[in-house]
Parts: sequence; C-alpha cells; structure tokens
Amino acid sequence: MNPLLLDWLVSNLRWFWLILTALFVLGEGLFTAAPSPYFLILLLIVGVGLVLNGIYAGFLWANYYPNWMAVVAIVLDVVIAIAILVLMREHAFLLLPVAVFPIIIAGVRWDTEAGLLTALPIVLSYGVTLVPILGGGEIDRPELIETLFSIGMVALVLFAAGAVPGLFMRRRVERLEHANEAELERLRVANERGRLISEMALTMSSTLNYRNVLRTMIDLAFSAMVEAGIEDETTVGMVLLFEGDGGDGRANQLTVVAGHNLARRDEGRKVSGEEGLIGRTIHTAEVKITHRAQHDKGLVSFASTPGIRSAICAPLRAGFTTYGVVLFCTTEPNFYNEDHASLLATFCSQAIIALQNAQLFEDLQLEQQRILEKEAEARRKLARDLHDGPTQSIAAIAMRLNFIKMVLQNKDVNKAYDEIIKVEEIAQRTTHEIRTMLFAMRPVILETQGLMAALEQYVERLRTTETFEVVLSSQGYDGQLDSEAEGVVFAIVEEAVGNVKKHSQATKLNISLVARQGNLFVEVRDNGVGFDVDTTKATYDQRTSLGLINMDERARAVGGRCVLESTPGKGATVRLQIPFERSAPRDS
Repeated sequence: MNPLLLDWLVSNLRWFWLILTALFVLGEGLFTAAPSPYFLILLLIVGVGLVLNGIYAGFLWANYYPNWMAVVAIVLDVVIAIAILVLMREHAFLLLPVAVFPIIIAGVRWDTEAGLLTALPIVLSYGVTLVPILGGGEIDRPELIETLFSIGMVALVLFAAGAVPGLFMRRRVERLEHANEAELERLRVANERGRLISEMALTMSSTLNYRNVLRTMIDLAFSAMVEAGIEDETTVGMVLLFEGDGGDGRANQLTVVAGHNLARRDEGRKVSGEEGLIGRTIHTAEVKITHRAQHDKGLVSFASTPGIRSAICAPLRAGFTTYGVVLFCTTEPNFYNEDHASLLATFCSQAIIALQNAQLFEDLQLEQQRILEKEAEARRKLARDLHDGPTQSIAAIAMRLNFIKMVLQNKDVNKAYDEIIKVEEIAQRTTHEIRTMLFAMRPVILETQGLMAALEQYVERLRTTETFEVVLSSQGYDGQLDSEAEGVVFAIVEEAVGNVKKHSQATKLNISLVARQGNLFVEVRDNGVGFDVDTTKATYDQRTSLGLINMDERARAVGGRCVLESTPGKGATVRLQIPFERSAPRDS
C-alpha cells in the first residue's frame, strides 16, 4: 500500500481516537462523584493531540510526510496514551481502546517488531495501577493477584495488537510483492514478445527470399514461445505448406519446409492435412491445442517428436486461402494455453504477408526466367529458319552469279540469260520466305483485321511455299477473343505448322476453328508419320527445341489449355481450347 495513503488513513483514525479519549475524560470529570484532579491537564493533553494531528494533516495535504515524521507522530501518540493512562490510573483498564490505537497503527504502518516495541512502554505504564496496592502498607494479596492478572491480560491483548496487524501487513506486502513481480514478469514477457514481433516484421520486410522468410518466422516464433515459458530442449517447431494447388485448403498433403529442432528425416516430409490436430486447424482456420498429442497419429509419426504430450497448431491463412500451418510440440503435459495461441496467431498473421510477398517475388523471378527462355528459343528458331531458308537461297544465288560470270567470260549470252532467269526465281522465292517469316512473327493483319484474316493470309503463303495441301475452316467464330488471346492462338497454330513442316512428311494439313459454349476450339491435324508423345516429352531435357511446352504455356497464360495427340504412322493433332471470358491461368 502507498505509505502516503496509509498515513492519511492513520490521521483520520487519530481524529476518532482523540475525540473518543476527550469524551471519556469529559464523562469521567462531569458524571463521576470524585472526578480526577488532573481533569484540566487531561483536556490539555487531548487538545495538544488534536493540534498535532491538524499539523500532520497539513503536511499530508501538501504531499510532504517523510518517514521520520510518521515515527515522531507514533511516539507522540504513545506519550499521549501513557500520560492519559497514568493520570487516570483508576480507570486504566477501561482505557484499553485508547492504549491499543498507537500499537495497532505502528504494527500496520511498519511491521510486527514496531508494534511490539510500541506496546512495551504502554504495557509498563499499566504498572501504575500497582502503586496504591504496593504503597498502602499492608499488601492485599487477593487484590494484588487480581491486579496482576488484569495487567497480564491487558499485556497479552496489547502485545497481540502489536503482533497481529504486523503479521497481516507482512503477508499482504508479500502478496503485493509477488503480484508486482508477476506483473513485472508479465510485462517483461509482453515487451520481449513485442520486440520479437517487431524484429520479425523488420526482418521479413527486408528479404524477399522465400526460404529465408520461413526460417525467420519459425526461429522467431520459437524464441517468443521460449519467453512464454518453454524450457524443454526437445520442443519442436515446424512450418508445413500445401504443394501445387493445395493453397485452396482442399489438398490432403502438406510438406515440412522449415523447422526448429527438426530431425533430418522430417525435412521435406509429407503428411496428411485432413486428420488429427492439423486437420482440425485447417478445417476451422483457428489455432488448436491438444494435451493428448501422444494419441495423434499424424503428430507421433514425426521422427522429431518422441514422447510428445502437448501440441499447438496455427493456420497460415490470408482471406479464405490457407497456405499451410505452423506446429509446435513439447513433451511437457498440459503445457500450451490461450496465451500461446494468441502469440502464435499474431506471428502467423504477420508472417503470411511476408510469405505472400516472397511467393509473388519468386513467381516473378520464375516468370522472368520463362520469358528469357522463350526469348532465347525465339532467337534460336529465327536462326534455324534463316539458316534453313534464306541463307541457303542466298548461297545458291551467289553460286549462280559466279557461274554467270564464268559464262559471260566465255561469251555464252544465251546460257547467261537462262541462269539469270533462275537467279531471279531464287531471289523471288527467298523474298517470299523472308516475308512469310516476318509475317509469322507478328502479322500486322492480326492487329488490324483479326485472327481469321491473319490465318487466311498465312494459309495462302503456305500454299505457295509448301508441297502439302492446307485446308482452313471456321465455324461460329467472329472475333469473340481479345487481341492477346488471338495472338496466342495464331502463335500456337504457327508453332504446330512449323512442327508439321519439319517432322511430319505430311501431304495434307487441316486447320479448323469452332466457337461453342463460350470457348474457341482450334485443331491442327496432319496425316504425317506421327510420333510417340510420351517418349518425346521424356527427352525434352535433351532437346534444344521446346515447342510443345511453349504451346501449353501460352495457352495457360490466357486461361486455356493445349494438348497434343499422335500415334506413329497416323499423323498428329494439336487441340487448343481457349475461353472467351478470361480466367486465371491454369495450374499444370
């Protein structure tokens, strides 16, 4: 208790004590047959006490009441009490309430020792009641024994009054000290938790590395849980995330991607996301605690968790999407509580933002890498096309020009004329090939007149340069796709036709477009030699061309899909489906 508040209480009680004493003195002087000869002195003593208490109240009002002043006040109270007891020794035993007051105040204000020390002079002052008995000549033994017994009882009461309040206050002070220590510890822990959360936010905001974010999250969460009371070195923490399309929370497999005190065998381990504590956490999207972890098959299956008794699991969730969970296990029974749940939930809510940013950054890096790979593939394709087409034609032109020079030197004009006609034909064919290549890269007509006009022009060029028959048909399509999706359709058709020219040995090629049920269905089918699709896909890592992969990725970029069907000896078919309404890219 605040000493100043206690001194205010003592001062207010002193008024009651002094007024009670004054009433007793007045009553003794006015209503007894033989009033005390010290009546006026007694009133003066009480008046001095009232004046002193007024001075004490003034100091208290000024918020100045040091400990020495409280000691002086108690000493003066004892002096007043003893003076009244001595001057009114005939009624000393009736004045016991007057005597008790300073003793109780000393015990409450300080401690038991102060109360007993204050009681001692007051107990001794009761000895004045023995003066008439011992100084009257012959001693009346029965009266002496009775008086001594009364003094003993009074001493017992006074010493008890000095001891009990002190013991009570000591217990109270100890409880307050323990409560203060507990509160300080709670505040220290809360401050440390806040520091760790701030550190996590700062650390996670300074890195966009997906793995670093996960490691930072689990390490700082583990440190915060230690501050919350964990001392068991066998405590295990881990982050488990859904793979592939598991981000919607429906997949049944999670992968351990980071951990603290994690066994090597558990790194990368896959577990069910539908059973036990983990399943309940994902289903309810809330932090869950179990004190029967030893009976959870999913938890005891980890090599890192032998002998576990308690576990806590929190979801990594943003909006309606669950990305995974954070799991802590300990061998301590009945350990985790709501404080741990609140703490872990805070960490997860802070971490999920950084985790999403890291995932977006990683996806951006992968997309950038794919773009660079596509650009490199486009360069390689252009180099191959130039080498296989115009470069060979230009080399042929150079050889024929050299031959013409030799013929002219022999003055064979007719032969030279025939060769010039052939050179002209080669040059025209080369010009046509180059224009076809430029057209295939990004035809201007595709931007101005749309997909069908571009395909019709492309087919006309193929008919003039290729030996196989080309048939183009359309049903129901009238520009329902946006320009980006039309560009994707044209690029996939061009890629498929390029594969036919290089590998199929076909004599006929059919390109068909059908619009129905909100989708455009495109089919590129040849009657060539065909091939084994699975074998071709299995050897992509050994090939320099990734045409089939490019077609599928382009289709998924606009919400569609592309599949290849082929059988050796029966030709090949590329089927493309693209929705008119743009949707999110499909996962593979």
